[in-house]
Parts: sequence; C-alpha cells; structure tokens
Amino acid sequence: MNATYKQIFLVLCILLMIGQAGCKNSKKAQAKKAKVRTSTEIVPPVEETVATLNGYTRGQIYFKLQIGSYNTPLSEKDSFFNNVAGEEVKIDISPTGLYRYSVGKFNSYEQATYAETDLKERGYKDTFIVAYGNDDRRIELHMSEIWDFLYK
Repeated sequence: MNATYKQIFLVLCILLMIGQAGCKNSKKAQAKKAKVRTSTEIVPPVEETVATLNGYTRGQIYFKLQIGSYNTPLSEKDSFFNNVAGEEVKIDISPTGLYRYSVGKFNSYEQATYAETDLKERGYKDTFIVAYGNDDRRIELHMSEIWDFLYK
C-alpha cells in the first residue's frame, strides 16, 4: 500500500505543478513566454514636421519698414534721415544692387502696419512692409506668400 500512496502523491504533485505553471505548450505558458509589445513597437512614432518658408519657421520671421531704396548709398547726414533721427536705420543691398533702407523690427504684420502709418505721416510716403528671417536676411518673396504662410 505504500507504493500506491507514493504513486498517488507523485500524481498529485505533477497535477499541482501543471496547474501552477501549465504545460510548456499550453496557451498560458506561451503567453508567459511571449514578449510584451509596447505601443511604439506596434505603431511607429510619428515624426513632427515643422512648416518653413525659405527655411524659416513662423517664429523666425519678423517685419521691417523699408523707407527708401537708391542706386548709390546715402550719406548718414543726408536730409532723408531727418525724420527717423534716433532710430536705427538698416541698409541692405538688393540682388540688383539697390541700397535699401529700413527701420524697425516688428513681430507681427499688424505692429508693422501701425508703424507704417506713422512713418507715412512723417513724410516717408513710399514706405512699405518687408519680411526678414531671424538671421537678418530679407525674404525675397511677395508679401502675399509670406502672409499665407504666417496667417492661414
């Protein structure tokens, strides 16, 4: 009878182990072996794309007011500058060789519009708004393209 108890005890132990761990080919055992997938493995992460215009993002574009352009450079003492005395006047040379004079640095087109009105009242009738990038280079595009990029 001792042998029968030993056999029963052995069978019970085997059943207990199978119940706890499962058979090596059971669904439970396979699930334990399976690698847990993360959401990045299932769906690759989406890379953010930042819209640019001529290499500039929206936050890198600002505005100035061009007050005049000439074939030859003006003297700093020229009477042209009398109504902008105390303001920083920047000079840049166009692709065609014109000396373009501008003032101000505005973060929005609306700010530049208010300043443009003021400059026109001070005698700069041909003043207009131009866009620049954060590297102080003029963006040589029509203002409608720049407007669409920034505000649409």
